[in-house]
Amino acid sequence: MEIWVKRFFLFLVLILVLSNSFLGYNLFAQEQHNKDYFPTPNTVIDAKPDPKKQNEKEKRIRYIITNDTKNTLSGNRCFEEVTLGMGFQYLAIPKGQPLNKNGFSRWWHNFGVKFIITLKNGPFWKMKVNKKFDECKYGSGDYMG
Repeated sequence: MEIWVKRFFLFLVLILVLSNSFLGYNLFAQEQHNKDYFPTPNTVIDAKPDPKKQNEKEKRIRYIITNDTKNTLSGNRCFEEVTLGMGFQYLAIPKGQPLNKNGFSRWWHNFGVKFIITLKNGPFWKMKVNKKFDECKYGSGDYMG
C-alpha cells in the first residue's frame, strides 16, 4: 500500500478518536452518574412530589348572562376557545329562570363580570372579542350564532 493511503487512514482514525474524546462521546459504554446529577422526581428514587408544583392553578370561568344565543356563536369551538382564554363564557338563560329573574339582576351580575374581565384583559377586551367573533364566524361558515 502506498504511503499516502496509510497516512490518510491514520488521519481518519486519529480524527475519530479525538472527536469522541473532546466532545465527550463514548462509543463503548455509558458513564454512570450519581443520583445528584439528575435531581428530578422521575430519576431520584427517594424524591417526594411537591403538591404545590404538581397542581396547576384552576382557572375560574365567569359567565355573561344573555336572554338568547344571538351573537354568542354557541357551539362554535373557535369562539368558545377565545372566550375561555379570556376567562368568561356566554350563558343563554331565558327570562324568568334563576340567575335571570329580572333585567336588573342580570345587568348587575354582568356588570361585575365585565368589570373583572376589564381588569384581567384590558379596557378593549370587547373589541378583541368582536374581532375574533367575525374571524370565527366567517372562518367556520357558522353564520347562525
